[in-house]
Amino acid sequence: MKAAIIQSNPAHLDAQITRARLERQLRSLAGKGVQLVVLPELAGSGYAFPSRETLSEHAEVADGTGAFLGWLWAQCRKYDFDIVAGFAEREGDRFYNSAALIGPEGVIGVYRKIHLFDSEKEVFTPGDKGVPVFERRGVKVAMLICYDWAFPEVWRMAACSGADLVAHPSNLVLPFCQTATPGHALCNRIWVVTANRIGSEQLPNGSEIAFTGGSLALNPFAHAEASGPQDEEWEGVFDFDVELARNKSVTTRNDLLQDRREYSGWNN
Repeated sequence: MKAAIIQSNPAHLDAQITRARLERQLRSLAGKGVQLVVLPELAGSGYAFPSRETLSEHAEVADGTGAFLGWLWAQCRKYDFDIVAGFAEREGDRFYNSAALIGPEGVIGVYRKIHLFDSEKEVFTPGDKGVPVFERRGVKVAMLICYDWAFPEVWRMAACSGADLVAHPSNLVLPFCQTATPGHALCNRIWVVTANRIGSEQLPNGSEIAFTGGSLALNPFAHAEASGPQDEEWEGVFDFDVELARNKSVTTRNDLLQDRREYSGWNN
């Protein structure tokens, strides 16, 4: 199986330009045998929302009928891809920083970001649905988003739920994620696919943030199968062997999941 990362440069709050850029990148993957494509966090809108009113203009329900997910669904049908992409989700009067797994038949599943970062806390609600796993084309896929990299327990939740691969849409601005995720891949024996973005945006407080690129696909032994540049759009294609994630043996007498114990004093 082949999978791919798209490292993009969204035009902040300009859906038309952003989709045109993404369409060019998706088109470049056609005919390469790719079955799963991972896009960044909030891939259709950009990252910073100056208010909940602005966020409301870009948020959509997670059923595939909204502007961005509907457009991604059309791309899945066109190219026979599955796509994981970050988007702003609306449910009632709440907004979630979410990721959707979409296939040619529509939205397969959604993950809501649990660990909100910085100004996200002013407009989004923390995720409330755990870390679900969805089986697609013989692969069990979980999703986490950006700052979730800092919390080992959600990666273990994904592994214990049977995930072969964690798709990790991101808008990284700090240099630590690419150091942490090899440990998550190795300690859980899972594939980790971090799709970051490039470019910069202005936060509501007037400060500017720069996104760090460096998208990364790690195999279950923490080796990089694809690695993106820090300051350019990029499409990275890599071969994906699901069986590497299903063998949790460390030695003939040790298994990463079966050897887990109950830990005194661990309450969360």
